[in-house]
Amino acid sequence: MTDFCELTLNRKGFYGVDFSKDFDRIKCVVFDMEGLWMEELPVATLIKRQKERNPTMDCTEALIDQTLLEAGCSGNYSATIAEAGVHFTAKYYLENYPITFQFFLVPALAQGISCHYIKPLWRTVLLQYAQIRALAEELKRKDAEIAQYQAEGARLSRTSVQTVPFDEQTFRHEFPMKLPKQSIRIEHLLESSVHRGRLMKTLDIEETGMDGSAKSKARLSIPTTQSISSPSRRKKKRARILAPTDLTKQNIEYDNEEDDS
Repeated sequence: MTDFCELTLNRKGFYGVDFSKDFDRIKCVVFDMEGLWMEELPVATLIKRQKERNPTMDCTEALIDQTLLEAGCSGNYSATIAEAGVHFTAKYYLENYPITFQFFLVPALAQGISCHYIKPLWRTVLLQYAQIRALAEELKRKDAEIAQYQAEGARLSRTSVQTVPFDEQTFRHEFPMKLPKQSIRIEHLLESSVHRGRLMKTLDIEETGMDGSAKSKARLSIPTTQSISSPSRRKKKRARILAPTDLTKQNIEYDNEEDDS
């Protein structure tokens, strides 16, 4: 699991702390905005190390899973600078019993920084950009669906949750968060489909799309002109509700309707 806590390594500040296990090996990674320190070792070696430090503690792989790797189980961390690296301690409490693990961290090489820091950040950025784009398109389809109902003669009355059609440029401009000036304009890379494709290929990301049937359902044909209906008697239509009534309090009515009775 990953924590973000205050530590003192090269300087006092906030550092990310992450533990992960891959088969029979466990990894401890500590990082800030300028560097990364890590140790990777067999689980059996960590268990042996803990038994040597505290023979009375029955350290097992299950205990490691319940502390270092348990989601939501936050520990108390401390670090001591040594000549060969950093002595990093993670302390947990299980049923008020203290359990302490110690790691010997060394500065990561360029390959380690790329694997554990740069690539995960880029992958997360690309994933969130794709999710935002998909959400924006879904909002536009919802607006188009409402427009189609209105073009077919429906009146939409709202008593709450009044909205205006989604405008992406306005949303971007008015979003309450601004980035400081950066030498690399990340957004320019993301907005280019060519650059996004190259980044995804570099980061081993596969893009999964909808099948043909899902795509056809996603398309929505919006009429540009409204046909004039005959004033003669016509069958009453059943209105489609876009959202649960108890949440939006919406109702849709049709003009020129007559009861069948």
